[in-house]
Amino acid sequence: MGVQLVNADSQIDMEQHFKITAGPGAGKTRFLIRHIKNVLHNSTRLGRNRKIACITYTNVGVETILQRLGDEVDYVEVCTIHSFLFTHIVKPYLHLISDKHEINHMKVDAPYEHIVSNGYFRMTDLSMKKIQEQEMKKVFWFIDGDSCKLHIRGRKSDFHKSLLKYKKMFWEKGIIHYDDVLAFAWEILNSSKETLRIIRSKFPYFFIDEFQDTNPVQTEIIKLIAEKETIVGVIGDKAQSIYEFQGADVKQFDNYILSGMVSYKMEDNHRSSENIINLLNGIRKDIVQRSPDLKEGNLPSIIVGQPLQALKHIQDIVGEEQVTTLSYSNLMANSMRNNTDYEDGQKWMLIEDAYIDSNPDRRKIFISMIKAIEYARLSHYKEAIKELSRHLRMSDDYNGQKTSLIVIKMMLDEYHEYSNRPLWIFYEKLLGLAHFKFPKIRESKDEKTASEIEIFYKNTLYSNIALNVKIAEDDSLHRTIHKAKGSEFDNVLVIVKGRDGYKYNEERDLGFLLNPDIDGNEDHRVNYVACSRAKKKLFINLPEISETAKKKLEVICIRTLH
Repeated sequence: MGVQLVNADSQIDMEQHFKITAGPGAGKTRFLIRHIKNVLHNSTRLGRNRKIACITYTNVGVETILQRLGDEVDYVEVCTIHSFLFTHIVKPYLHLISDKHEINHMKVDAPYEHIVSNGYFRMTDLSMKKIQEQEMKKVFWFIDGDSCKLHIRGRKSDFHKSLLKYKKMFWEKGIIHYDDVLAFAWEILNSSKETLRIIRSKFPYFFIDEFQDTNPVQTEIIKLIAEKETIVGVIGDKAQSIYEFQGADVKQFDNYILSGMVSYKMEDNHRSSENIINLLNGIRKDIVQRSPDLKEGNLPSIIVGQPLQALKHIQDIVGEEQVTTLSYSNLMANSMRNNTDYEDGQKWMLIEDAYIDSNPDRRKIFISMIKAIEYARLSHYKEAIKELSRHLRMSDDYNGQKTSLIVIKMMLDEYHEYSNRPLWIFYEKLLGLAHFKFPKIRESKDEKTASEIEIFYKNTLYSNIALNVKIAEDDSLHRTIHKAKGSEFDNVLVIVKGRDGYKYNEERDLGFLLNPDIDGNEDHRVNYVACSRAKKKLFINLPEISETAKKKLEVICIRTLH
């Protein structure tokens, strides 16, 4: 039958598996909402215990779909894939595999983010000693025959047995991580036909948005569910697959096929102006988008120079309109938000890795305090209070929450006094607070006798450490490209620099425009996503540009400003 063209208002057969390829701004969420409502109004297969499962990748995506569904949510379960699998498969049926994996299933209450602990690496297992802590963040599950195995992305050696031993230290305490949820759900469904029958019976329709963000284990779970009774529909765009570091595989979308599945394509772009769409079409070849509304707009512009200067220049152009900056790295996004420069080639690291202090109690308090302040600056007060209150539980009748709020407000009021000064000033402020108890730093009489810790506190600016605070949910004007996925803005400045720890290289870092490879290069897809967020005006900031590149960009209608 081939691929059929549809738009946001099209209606398709609700009793057939489907796959929809939709570029940015195509109206896929609108299409999905209309399709769900069509099923709600016309299907005879729904009831009190039989619902539509609607899966999306982020909590923001969940909230968006719930808002658009309005009152029609009684027979729809909208959630993330991890939430769905944990609630409906892992939590109720974990006992089926708990003995095999030595899991204390009675203590499992929720999945946790995997934070690597130093203590787990002081082991006698020689093979585990070969695994660096940073590599534990690259551990992923993969399907091997009729079981799931653990591996480290980028490593040739098979550490499955050692990694499993490491995991079991958590499982026997009832601690399972988000990545474990996928493996356990697949194993339960693969080994228990009754559980699979129950899931199919409870969810006769299973729709997945942002399908390009799924990983191979998730895809196999979906295929198992789709074998009988349940109608599965997926919507996605391989050009927006940018979560390779979390196990997503761009090939999953292309290779995904079910028996009787119908494929559709959406070529409209309701978001961007025609000039921006032309640029997007130049980056990819599999979808040629068009503007059904014929939106006019300026040519996309290259601005050469430092990001903060580029932003000021753009602000002069757009006047009082807001400008959103999008960066690949957390470091760049934080520096734009804090209005501070950082050294080209500087490497992003978590604050836990960047903070030097041999006293663990003092170190924990200071890291939490800095995190709380930076969260609060973005109005994330809940996260700020949660972070700080664990050090102040005995300070009030509210588990430290009241005291935390008071301390955070005071530190925000005095932010200008320490934010661009050495950490020593920050240290002295905390030293003056009665709420915290931590050892003082012994101050030397001269620089020659100063300890490493004293040198760190006196030579490191608070602002440089604050750049390493990772923001979980970011709705500010300055965010990473990954945090902007699913959003749109009138005016966008895409900041193109060398990846963390590397100097800018035109051939590599501007390759998404000069020699685009959407299928094979995730960095190109990331920058494509960034450019596609713009509705009216798009600016791309580069530290430098060659005459050859400038002429090539002019051919594809990108003007260069200095």
